Amino acid sequence: YYRDLEVALGQPGCPVCRLLADSADRYLSGVLWEMVLDRVVRAEINEARGYCQQHSWLLDRVGAALGAAILTRGIIKTLLDELESHPVRGTAESARNGLRRSLGKKKASGATAGLIAAIEPQRPCPLCSHLEDLEEHITATLVAHLEEPDGLASAYHGSDGMCQAHFRLALASVPSAQAGRALAEAQGAIWRRLYDELGEFIRKKDFQHKGESFGPERDSWRRALAAISGPPPRTRGEGQ
Repeated sequence: YYRDLEVALGQPGCPVCRLLADSADRYLSGVLWEMVLDRVVRAEINEARGYCQQHSWLLDRVGAALGAAILTRGIIKTLLDELESHPVRGTAESARNGLRRSLGKKKASGATAGLIAAIEPQRPCPLCSHLEDLEEHITATLVAHLEEPDGLASAYHGSDGMCQAHFRLALASVPSAQAGRALAEAQGAIWRRLYDELGEFIRKKDFQHKGESFGPERDSWRRALAAISGPPPRTRGEGQ
């Protein structure tokens, strides 16, 4: 992933988030246009009761309606089968007890527990599992090449750095204290730069400095949001 990281570090935002988003897009493109009828792939999706909310909506893209319809029809069929195989039995609760249960700890009654267990995901979102493995490899690659003379240090210092979640993951994979210090110093320099730009943005927003034009700090608050929480969800068709 060295070359991919080189390119991603030259673009806005966390390079790990960017590479994961690109990979998610390619993954679902492969499913929609190449593996939509693959029995193994379909079985995994059905067992997971579909992709998670974030990844399900990446199926909503131009030209993918047929593939999305085939996949979701299979999931709905799985849910219908479970619904028919696990009928709700037992004594019905009174309306008052039902309301008390819904407002309390939301524990399932004996009558519905079997159905709930049957229709809940039987395995993690397949795409989430794929990306979890990938982000470990990407962060490990970044850490491994950060200290090299001709490595990624210069590109990293000039980038937006990693979001805090991926910075923590990268710190957990450092092979030595020296590598950990190098990573922390690089990330710290990026955060200090962003902190100063936020201060400048706030200063120029003061009515006493209203006439001053904005520079690089113009979008610092957006970059700060991305640094703290990662990038916003991709909109429909973005990255296609």
